[in-house]
Amino acid sequence: MFSPNVARQCVRALLFVLSATFVMHACPLRAQSSVLVVDAFNKKVHVAGNAQSKRPVGGLAKIATAMVTLDWAEASKVGVGVLATVPSYAFQISDSGTIGLQPGDQATLRDLIYATMMSSDNIAAITLGDFIGRDHLARLGRGGHPMEEFVRQMNQLAKREGARGTRFTNPHGLENSRPLPYSTAADIARISIYAVSRPAMRFYTNQSSRNITIYRGGQQISVPLKNTNQLLGVDLIDGVKTGNTERSGGCVVISAEKPSSVVVQADNSSAIYRHRMVVVVLGSANPFGEARTLLHQGWAAYDRWLAAGRPITDKRQMLDHF
Repeated sequence: MFSPNVARQCVRALLFVLSATFVMHACPLRAQSSVLVVDAFNKKVHVAGNAQSKRPVGGLAKIATAMVTLDWAEASKVGVGVLATVPSYAFQISDSGTIGLQPGDQATLRDLIYATMMSSDNIAAITLGDFIGRDHLARLGRGGHPMEEFVRQMNQLAKREGARGTRFTNPHGLENSRPLPYSTAADIARISIYAVSRPAMRFYTNQSSRNITIYRGGQQISVPLKNTNQLLGVDLIDGVKTGNTERSGGCVVISAEKPSSVVVQADNSSAIYRHRMVVVVLGSANPFGEARTLLHQGWAAYDRWLAAGRPITDKRQMLDHF
């Protein structure tokens, strides 16, 4: 006879198997996790589980925050060297952050992106949103709150990248705004693939530590940052972002690129193929361990797929389906 505890464990395991969708080989996942492993260049999904489940993603929202900022810097031709001022209202909608920013402090957009992506500083993210939102409203000749305008830009970016199950409500990712923000593993993968396609973004995410400069009362203050991504440099991992709130649980996006390969074609010409994997883990008690296991599993499936000639036998294997 099964004990009641064993029986309950079997039921939970069965429910998870029924609810999770796996492509290629599956790996042991906790029932509350949502995961997706996808080749960044071909958009072939190699592992997925609960990948379309809408859920809080915490600080992973900051990937969109950074990308809206970088897109603005490029489109406006202003760049990321311009100074932005920490707004006083930032401390009414967030905690005090991780690096000690104060109202009226100034920092370049470049350093604020570092603080947002490496240290997941909420005040830095809000400062980016305030600066870009104000500029957008001024260029459009419209009134309104800069934060609302910035969040609108975040959601436009998500929509453009095909993230249909995503709603951003703030630039920092905390679940303290209404309506609540949410996304899916598949949508975070879409936004992350766009992020890692930009060399500038990878530069912001692949450093384990860095010093930034804050301007306060006419003084320059050097502030050390430490990257929250514990997997940087392991297995060629060069990003992307972590997140962890009470509602979201442990979340992480990692990305790794293997050396390119050269393949001789039938006409004796050569084709260069790049190989980059993106792994998304949402709601895990062990996000780093789970992400690394999934990365290994994804590369193994990817290598088998390459050896077979890159066949696409079912469109449901592609990220567009998720």
